[in-house]
Amino acid sequence: MLTEQGEKLNAILEVLDPVALPPADYPPAVIVRESDRDELMARIAGNAKSAGIELTDEHYEVISFLFDLYSHCCAADDPGFISPLHYWKKVDKMQRKDNDNTTSHDSTDDCKYGQLSAKEALDAYRVYRVLSKAFKHKGGKKHLYKLFPYGPIFTIHLLAQLPRLLHDVDTHYGTAF
Repeated sequence: MLTEQGEKLNAILEVLDPVALPPADYPPAVIVRESDRDELMARIAGNAKSAGIELTDEHYEVISFLFDLYSHCCAADDPGFISPLHYWKKVDKMQRKDNDNTTSHDSTDDCKYGQLSAKEALDAYRVYRVLSKAFKHKGGKKHLYKLFPYGPIFTIHLLAQLPRLLHDVDTHYGTAF
């Protein structure tokens, strides 16, 4: 028998399928860095609304931090695809939507919590550790899971339709990052 939280997650997953493309082919850092931030936020807002998830300013603070981390503090190997436009067309084709406009973001911010290598940026646990440190003053892990009960990284990637990270859900421990 599923718990109430499990039933809610199943209902969300019926509306929004996780994009389970190999991270090596489509690194989230490259996608976020080279995509228009307003379009990403609009995508998240639309997907949250269709899934029945209400996002607050606190949610958007975490989402913006994660996107800034990807844009400024994550290295990425050559993704092996032509452009993020190619990625979004692939995602939108899967969702039967049309979206053509992307722009590039320049990076000049310091990485207060350290730089992640291309390999580390594909591992949900490494990215989650940075998020926990960044929101330690608000309660860290407890704060993040209060906002995103199914895991902050898993949920944000699901709403933004970014490719899943490695180990974003550890079924052995029942943990989602």
